[in-house]
Amino acid sequence: MILILSNQNDFTTNLVQDWLCYYEKNSIRVNNNLKNISFGLEGVKFVPENGHDPEGMNLKQVSACWFRKGQILGPHSGNDPITANERSVTKGYVSHLLRDKKSIGDFINENTVNKLIVLEQAKVSGLHIPETYIVETKKDIQTLLKKNDDKEFIVKMKTDTSMFQFDDCAAIIYTNVLKIDELGELPDVFAPTLIQEKINKVFEIRTFYLDGKTWSMAIFSQQDEKTKDDYRRYNNQKPNRNTPFKIPAHLERALCKLMETLDLRTGSIDWILAEDNNYYFLEVNPTGQFSNLSMTCNYPLEKIMAEKL
Repeated sequence: MILILSNQNDFTTNLVQDWLCYYEKNSIRVNNNLKNISFGLEGVKFVPENGHDPEGMNLKQVSACWFRKGQILGPHSGNDPITANERSVTKGYVSHLLRDKKSIGDFINENTVNKLIVLEQAKVSGLHIPETYIVETKKDIQTLLKKNDDKEFIVKMKTDTSMFQFDDCAAIIYTNVLKIDELGELPDVFAPTLIQEKINKVFEIRTFYLDGKTWSMAIFSQQDEKTKDDYRRYNNQKPNRNTPFKIPAHLERALCKLMETLDLRTGSIDWILAEDNNYYFLEVNPTGQFSNLSMTCNYPLEKIMAEKL
């Protein structure tokens, strides 16, 4: 039995499950978080909320795991420190049991990566990265802009969570250009914020990585005012041109080295091919979307993922 931890709205999981059905591989999908866990002499069991097995499923029945989205144990309302610590122990043990299975995704760390560590390791691996700063005061920004008056800077999230789902809508935090005439709206002190040099691009690249292999797509977003700073600001009236792309061999080797250092079997990587002809690594998201890349470029990524499980 293949255990898939995902969420209800993840279309990519649906497509991979279609291939699992084709290959006659049994799978069970748990959305949002793995809970309703019980311990007994017969082993560790969980009861899926979808009624798949009301008696519960023993983790010994699980042959492979795919951590796509969600958590081992979701947040518990009204947590106090004692309860949180107890849940942490349970979570750690379940993670340990699942880690012994054939798996894609990190059940221990729930696929969270520290973007600052990733950027540091990317540089160590031989990749170009934009100049990067962490600021927390208006004065820091003013000093940075004054010292680099010939450059532009962008503000972006330090985490991979840029989309927030609410009951009746979703909100996305985009990458934005730092504008000096907007500094007056900032408080004097704020949360530590990631600022990077804005790279003038020829085009953007989205790469999907899995077990040492890569599939890439060039995204020509720079000629559209709506998408030039962040291609996720989709222009549905005039979509960006996207084409299959092969990253250079030296870049692929450096990426493989980085992913091995980060202990990641899979991830979606964003790059920029700059006007100076250098490729700039931006970030890796271990649970990033890859179905758009698959469908646009005719890459059978969901099929390959199902075969890996």
